[in-house]
Amino acid sequence: MIESKVYTESVPFSITEVGDRHDPTRVLLCSPDHFDIIDEKNVHMAGNIGQTNKELVQEQWSSLKNTYDGLKERKVLDEVSVIPGAMGCEDMVFCANQTLPYRKADGREVVIMSKMRHESRQREVPHFEKFFSGKGFQPLHFKNADLFEGMGDVIPHPQKKLLYGGYGHRTGLEAYQELAAMLDTPIVALELVSPKFYHLDTCFVPLSATSVMLCRSAFSDTGFKIIEQLFEKVHLVPEEEAVKYFSLNAHAFIANGHKIAILQKGSTVTLQILKEEGYEVTELDTSEFMKSGGSVFCMKMMY
Repeated sequence: MIESKVYTESVPFSITEVGDRHDPTRVLLCSPDHFDIIDEKNVHMAGNIGQTNKELVQEQWSSLKNTYDGLKERKVLDEVSVIPGAMGCEDMVFCANQTLPYRKADGREVVIMSKMRHESRQREVPHFEKFFSGKGFQPLHFKNADLFEGMGDVIPHPQKKLLYGGYGHRTGLEAYQELAAMLDTPIVALELVSPKFYHLDTCFVPLSATSVMLCRSAFSDTGFKIIEQLFEKVHLVPEEEAVKYFSLNAHAFIANGHKIAILQKGSTVTLQILKEEGYEVTELDTSEFMKSGGSVFCMKMMY
């Protein structure tokens, strides 16, 4: 049996030894009612303070919501929910960060509440705790860890009971020891070494139980070696494309027998990889949100 602990140097198991997991089929969005850029929380926000086009923000967000609604109509997704943005929470639209919903081995649905680095983002967390409590999730809180930013830094291995956790910019490595115990799940911790890729969800996209696409310059040598050990196929996306189009902030997922990818328009290498992997691809414009350092993956939560 694989120990539910944090692996940082190497892994003493293969992915075939990891237990199977049923991936989520519900999506949560947060409306961009108060979205704005008022400071610089990451390198992508530099020069963009006060530069959002409110009409375009709403248009782009509505296009994303309509895409998910269409997937629900096709029965690819089981549910699409929206939580309203709150006053004073200008980044709340990026709803991948405030929580980590998870179904435990015994079937219980829990949600880990984030401990955000920036004070303005800390105000977002109670709104999501209320939402998930209303859905029957049990909220769990860190007792010792200081920094944890939800699914911005934690990405599940598709269809497997294994989590990948990025650390170095927003989430602290020590958080994963506590998280592994709370979820009774092994976690592979990956150090993020470039400020351009401040969350794991900006540079790492598992595509199947055996394949992943990523940007090599985001990871330490040790982290990359672990990834190569766990995935048979590692697709490399050039840093220029990953930064210019936020192409590795794509939302690629498997639900109800469908392989779906939604991403910012304009990439070439990433688009080819997704098609090679059998994904049905939708390209959207998220340029207003990219000014703040996020695209499709940041703007949704699967639960």
